Amino acid sequence: MKNLVIEQDLGTRLELGAGNAAGDAAVAAFCVASADSRLYALTVDGMVHCYAYSQEAPKLLWSCPVGAELLTSDLDAALADGAAVPGAVPPYGGCWVASFSHVLELDALCIATRGGCIALLHVGEGEARELEQVGCVDDGLACLEWSPDGEVLAALSRAGSLLVMNQAWELLFEGPAMGAAAATAAAATAAAASGLDPAALYGDARLSWRGDGKFLAVVCRDAAAAGTATAAAAVPVNGGDTAAATALPPYGVRIWDRTTMEIHASGESTDGVLPLPAWQPNGRHLYVAASVAAPAAVAKGAPGTKPPVLAAAGGGARSPAVLLYERNGLRHGGFPLPSCAPVAALAWSPDSELLAVLTAPAPAEGAEGATGEGAEGPAEWCLQLWHRSNWHWYLKHERRYQHHRLGPGLGPGLGPSGPELGPLLAWDEAASGRGLSGPGGFLHVLTPQGGYEGLRLGWDVASSARGTAAVVDGCRVLLTPLRHGLVPPPMCAAAVELPEAAVDVSVGALPAPEEGEGEEEDEVVAVLTAGGRLALARSVEEDLWQETLEDQQALEAPGPPSPALQPAVPALDVPLAGGRRCRALCWLQGASSLVVLAAPYPEAGLEEGAGDVLVEVAVRWASSGPGDAADPRPCPVVQLDERPPVYAGGRVLRLAPYTGPGGGAAVELADGRVSVFRTDASSLEALGPAAALPEGCSAVRPTPAAAVAAAAARGLPPPPPLLGLGRGGRLCWGPAVLATSDVTSFAVRSYGPGGPALLYTSRKNLLYTVLMTQLASYTHKELLADPFVFRWNRREGEMQQAMHAAMRPDAATAAARDVAVRAVESGAALIAVPSSPVSTAATPETHPAAPSPTQLLPVPPAPQPVPVTAVLQMPRGNLEGVAPRGLVLAAVVGSLRAGDWAGAWRLAALQRLDLNLLVDYRWPSFLTSAAALVSAVPRSSDLCDLLFGLRPGSCLGPGGPYEGALALLGETEQSSSSPGARPGPAEAAGGGKGPGAGVGAKGEAAAEGEGKIAAVCGAVRQAVSARPDAERLLEVVVTSYARSDPPQLEEAMRCIRDAKERDLAAPGPPAAASSTAAAAPAADKALKHLLLYVDPDELYRTALGMYDMALAYMVVVNAQKDPGEAMSELQRFAAISPPALQRHAVDMSLRRYGKALASLVEAGPEYFPQALQLAKERGLLRQLLQLYDSDPDHLPAVLDAYGDHLLDAKRFDDAAVTFLSANQPAKALRAYRGAGRWQMVFVLAGQMEYDEVQVQELAAEVAEELAASGQAADAAAVLLSYLNDVDNAVRTYTQAREWREATRVSHAQQRPDLVETVVAPAAAEAAAGLLDEAREAADKIRKYAQRLVDVRSRREAMAAALAAADDEAGGAGPDYDAQSDFGSMVSGVTGLSVYTDATTAAASGVPGSSAAPSSASRAPSTVGGRKAHRQEKKSKKGGSRIRQGSALEEASLVSHLHSLAPRPSALSEAGQLLELLVLLGHAGDARTLQRALAGWQAAYQEAAADIAAHPPPLPDGPGHARAEAERLLAPPPDGSGVAWKWEVLRDFGPA
Repeated sequence: MKNLVIEQDLGTRLELGAGNAAGDAAVAAFCVASADSRLYALTVDGMVHCYAYSQEAPKLLWSCPVGAELLTSDLDAALADGAAVPGAVPPYGGCWVASFSHVLELDALCIATRGGCIALLHVGEGEARELEQVGCVDDGLACLEWSPDGEVLAALSRAGSLLVMNQAWELLFEGPAMGAAAATAAAATAAAASGLDPAALYGDARLSWRGDGKFLAVVCRDAAAAGTATAAAAVPVNGGDTAAATALPPYGVRIWDRTTMEIHASGESTDGVLPLPAWQPNGRHLYVAASVAAPAAVAKGAPGTKPPVLAAAGGGARSPAVLLYERNGLRHGGFPLPSCAPVAALAWSPDSELLAVLTAPAPAEGAEGATGEGAEGPAEWCLQLWHRSNWHWYLKHERRYQHHRLGPGLGPGLGPSGPELGPLLAWDEAASGRGLSGPGGFLHVLTPQGGYEGLRLGWDVASSARGTAAVVDGCRVLLTPLRHGLVPPPMCAAAVELPEAAVDVSVGALPAPEEGEGEEEDEVVAVLTAGGRLALARSVEEDLWQETLEDQQALEAPGPPSPALQPAVPALDVPLAGGRRCRALCWLQGASSLVVLAAPYPEAGLEEGAGDVLVEVAVRWASSGPGDAADPRPCPVVQLDERPPVYAGGRVLRLAPYTGPGGGAAVELADGRVSVFRTDASSLEALGPAAALPEGCSAVRPTPAAAVAAAAARGLPPPPPLLGLGRGGRLCWGPAVLATSDVTSFAVRSYGPGGPALLYTSRKNLLYTVLMTQLASYTHKELLADPFVFRWNRREGEMQQAMHAAMRPDAATAAARDVAVRAVESGAALIAVPSSPVSTAATPETHPAAPSPTQLLPVPPAPQPVPVTAVLQMPRGNLEGVAPRGLVLAAVVGSLRAGDWAGAWRLAALQRLDLNLLVDYRWPSFLTSAAALVSAVPRSSDLCDLLFGLRPGSCLGPGGPYEGALALLGETEQSSSSPGARPGPAEAAGGGKGPGAGVGAKGEAAAEGEGKIAAVCGAVRQAVSARPDAERLLEVVVTSYARSDPPQLEEAMRCIRDAKERDLAAPGPPAAASSTAAAAPAADKALKHLLLYVDPDELYRTALGMYDMALAYMVVVNAQKDPGEAMSELQRFAAISPPALQRHAVDMSLRRYGKALASLVEAGPEYFPQALQLAKERGLLRQLLQLYDSDPDHLPAVLDAYGDHLLDAKRFDDAAVTFLSANQPAKALRAYRGAGRWQMVFVLAGQMEYDEVQVQELAAEVAEELAASGQAADAAAVLLSYLNDVDNAVRTYTQAREWREATRVSHAQQRPDLVETVVAPAAAEAAAGLLDEAREAADKIRKYAQRLVDVRSRREAMAAALAAADDEAGGAGPDYDAQSDFGSMVSGVTGLSVYTDATTAAASGVPGSSAAPSSASRAPSTVGGRKAHRQEKKSKKGGSRIRQGSALEEASLVSHLHSLAPRPSALSEAGQLLELLVLLGHAGDARTLQRALAGWQAAYQEAAADIAAHPPPLPDGPGHARAEAERLLAPPPDGSGVAWKWEVLRDFGPA
């Protein structure tokens, strides 16, 4: 769908020396040294001229003669080459040059003559320009070509031999070019016997190298195929009659392998092959010119076909074509040329996109090779540029040149009329690197007279605001209105037939000719042809081009209808633009005029100004064609009025309509400056720096008029007039750069929902959408991961690389999270974004009173569909339409703003948007607009889809699928609103904007007290219930109950049951019966609809839970399940009596044990055992206790069972009280013993009247149990109180560390000896243990505190090193490898080597790391299962250790320091122990112990203060890692409030 544009048409006449004025110095050949920007021309008289070219005209640097030795070669056989076959053109015009090329490796010009001489002319700087003759081929040379790498050259001799030599001129291979030596010799012998020069057989042979230089294609006469030729050429013998002509073999194709110098493949035999091969640079196909037999329809002169002009020797029409060959020699199609002129040259562009075909003038009538019907075709040389897309060949451009024939005597052996010379072609291979070439390449054209043209080519799309794409295809322009449908190329909706090939096309819009049509405009197409003529076509209405063709065919005279549109091609009194070469045109905004861009005259002194020439052509429509109501005609009738030319002052790059004030055309110059061409202007109006582009852009689009009008309405200055795409993919809007690189295509939507928009694609295959309202502050953002994130792993293995590549977000995955970005197919290019006015829907509040039975809801008049499609062309050539989410959301939001719920619903459903958008936009306004939605949505099933699509939260809020959509649409004030949130004061007061703003108290309460889902379901249900046809919308009501949060399935089934009962209870008169019959299926239909969303088994269980067997059976029948399975169950339930037992059975089947228990209790006291058993099995004893609370007969049994349940649950205290309530003291005593409540144990023993022996036995057992459970003090109290065992009581107190109580009991029981024998030894042992613990803990605290300081310093040093690496890597670019620099940085940090070995080396997998990977990150072992198992066990065993270098090392150290803190219990015990030591006379030991404990506490307080001053950072990662770090950092119990120190034991300070 793209067209070729001429960005630069540099025309001039080269200086060829003194003979140029007399016509003696005609150019015979030229070549280009792209690397040096040098052009070398070789004239017929043997002069070499060197020119320097760049952005300006080539300038002559030097001239050098080649010498007389090359001009004296015998060329008698050269003149016979052109007559070898009809349709063939003599190489180099039949003059003495066989090859002329620049060899970069030798820095010399290689010149080969037809006589066989090969010479080098060294042109390097500092070298003398002397001709060096390096060799001579005795048989003469037909052609010579150097390989693309410049290492070898291949030459074809005029005797049919292939010679291959290297740069040292060593012969590598010599042999027959066609590989058949015997056939070649036989053909030469037969030609000599017939009097024909053998050189005529192979004098016009040609060869072509593949782009990589691995293969070589040769096209010359195939002597082996002479007997099978279908149409051999006839060559006159010695100038005699053609009747005595000798039949020559046809041409054949051979493909040679450079490596083996053997024939790789032979081309498929094809009649009419010509010696003009051109291998596509990418190596895909070999292209060969041919003169093939014309189709039968053309040969017979069928209507609409051109008569042939070429004839074979045996008679018969032939037409020129280009054939395609695979590398294996098989034909792969081809394409015919539109004219009958013979092909002179083929040349491929370096990017393999354009094929340049040069054709010679067609033979004149009566000349050899012309038919008797008269010749038809151009009488000039034609340069055609062809492009293939979707396997169709498009003629994208055509240029014509006058032919030139050398005068007599201009070369040795030339005839009286001299050879005919045509223009020469050469593609510039390195122009793009110097900024000279456009996206389509740079083509040099040099005519024999010295006329030079430098064509800078580019690609662009010609489309209108409505999306009509115009594609140039030779003599046709293909029109496709993309707004109405995507027609796959090369097909189209309509085509415009032209008298000659098109050069440029422009699609505009003019006001409709009918009066009273408002602002509607019809599209018009203007085409500039290769002959400098204008063709104009106009649609009958808007962009209805297919209808225009149909109307044209209806107005045509009887006969076969015209297959294409017939444009108006008016004639001018003088040539367009004064005969200058025209290359572009554009419609002026707001006027029926065109501006035509032409190149200045190549001759100096003919122009009155500088730069390119702009000519305005006013178009007056006498009849607009088929759409003219006053004068309809098959084709338009127009008159053209050409204005005086306007000079641009420089090279014009592109033209575009100017949508700013006053209209006109925006003119972009090569340096990016922008001017305005006004109607009837005598000069351009410069717009200044505010409108200039940063660089010349080959593709530009005008700023939409709607955006200009919006800026004017807000009082802002006019925006820049052009958006442009420059080299390297830089997207600009005036001087502002929107994207710095990697943009591949862009398009502008002129108007539509949400306003004008810009869309563009990037090299990462992403499609971006930007509304023009946001463009002023827009900055392109990349969605891929930062390339520096994984820079430390540049030396990682393949597995690590794959893992890290998987961790980086893919472009498509990242695009799915952005509403303004969409992933597209690789290589897709934007063609157009069709625009359409925003449609207004009918008022949704009006609806018919009685809808039809088949349509539950009235449908308002449907508006025109809002186009939100962007059309892209895939690399294969096919078209695809996508709906960018940004445009779709803008359209939906625009409909919601206008209250068009029908349009918003239709678009959201069509584009598969999340339907929550209709609810979440400007929440909670939807709650008051639910009635409008119910009236607008056409089907009740759609409402059900909306309800079941509801999700908690807002789809427009953070984390939602359309996060960022409000910012894209410029509604930042709405970004804080979310479903379920309290509306703002303005909304609550009714001061909001848009429909539904100002929600009342009801909406506010719904938003506050209910969730979003429940509130929406309630609002929709209320809106449906208020309608007169609410009975018909039962399925919506049912769905609202089922979708509520939580679901209310019983309410839904109750509605269905009530509806069914009303249907069955309806009266029976006929009228009523018919009415009932119409409404009878409502319940069944609602149930069937509900079954689409809810599990049938769940609905069946719900119906059973309602104890309605008929309703349950109704669910089974409508769920299309086997009713036999459910029938037996339902019959079994129905047979149970009484109803309480029936409900019990139903609840048991549904596992509703609570309700089953209540039903069983309700059935009567005889079912108490079953109820008690059910309560025990299902843990329902407390519910059973509630049910029998007022039943004194059964309550004790329930309490007893409940107590056993509590006892089994280890709730001893509750169990004891429960047993006491059930009058079970023995069980209560057992429960108190389990709880350790020894006081209540002996209370109950007293109540149960235990004797003394029983009490003592009980006391011994209880004391033992208390001591075993850790209640040593309570055990000592029992021993002392009930057993009077003083010794064991004191011993037990010392075990409990109750030193005071142990001492008191010893003295109270008159046993002071126990203090010395029991208490003192235990106290000494405890003091020694506490002293050791204090000293060891203090040492550990200091050790780990210092380690914590070291780790912290290493972390800070690491952070500094990383920051320095980031800064250096950021300045070096994305390809910076920071691995080695990082290692050197961190090695310079003192003591950092251990830390880095344990972190970065192990984590990044750098070879040579000495640190072992952690268990969480090590790779799985492949040695054996046993070793891996041992390793796993080892890691588990050491899991509590502080792992050096781990992410949680600091947190683990802090946790360990907290674990070493003095325990409050230990400090309290120390206070008693110190007191006892002083009492026992060991004050010194007490002072030592207190000093050690004080040091322990001081060491921890110091470490805790350091931790508080430097808190360790929490790791960035998953939530469980952060939670683990928080757990490790939790402080220990505070022991600062424990009073344990004794003043007398404190250290004495300095005096």
